[in-house]
Amino acid sequence: MTRALHIGLLGAMPEEIGSDLSHLRQLSSSTHGDLTLHHGVWGDGIQLTLAWSGWGKVCAARAATRLLAAAPDLDLLIFTGVAGAANSDQNQWDILLADAVVQHDMDASPLFPRFTLPPLNRDRLEPEPDWFTWSVQALKSAAGNGELQGFGGVSSGLIATGDRFIGDASLRQELRDALPGLQAVEMEGGAVAQVAEQEGIPWLLIRVISDGADESAAQSFTDFVQVYEQQAWRLIEALLRRLNNP
Repeated sequence: MTRALHIGLLGAMPEEIGSDLSHLRQLSSSTHGDLTLHHGVWGDGIQLTLAWSGWGKVCAARAATRLLAAAPDLDLLIFTGVAGAANSDQNQWDILLADAVVQHDMDASPLFPRFTLPPLNRDRLEPEPDWFTWSVQALKSAAGNGELQGFGGVSSGLIATGDRFIGDASLRQELRDALPGLQAVEMEGGAVAQVAEQEGIPWLLIRVISDGADESAAQSFTDFVQVYEQQAWRLIEALLRRLNNP
């Protein structure tokens, strides 16, 4: 018998996954300091281990490491939540899947070029192609079937991670100039991707646009996440319904 898939799911805040865990069966949890890992079963046997990491790269990397240690049979690690638009073509409620992620505050120059991660000698990390293609097709299928009403379009592109909430249009433009093709900015995904890469685990980064990464970002973000908590699980469930190992 084929082993059921085991998916890791992380978000910075409960609002970014949905804090109601009643959709899972056989729930159990383990506590590691102030981090709680929840484990359960969804649907016909898909194993889920999930946690809310807290904000920023250190919290995200710590949560990813703890999750991977607790779930050595993990097949895929997903980080999801909200992000600020770096491209004016991205609108609130649009769904963006990272085809690459970069840590915009990583700079070890002149020893390495700006943005390069010394342990990997790369600046951009890219998800495993089969999992990435599956995730894009799955969410586009769900949107086409009306399962994601209220959400916007589904697209993919470059996402930048850094330990700074971007709420300044001039800073957003500086990042766009330095990172051509940049679509969105956030604070955790690049760190999770790096941990997953170094541990040899496939990963995906899925974000929903909450604000414009400009002077109105703080208020837009605060208002958005209060509403998004009621919708976040629909995005996850749309993926799980279509989950077959690529």
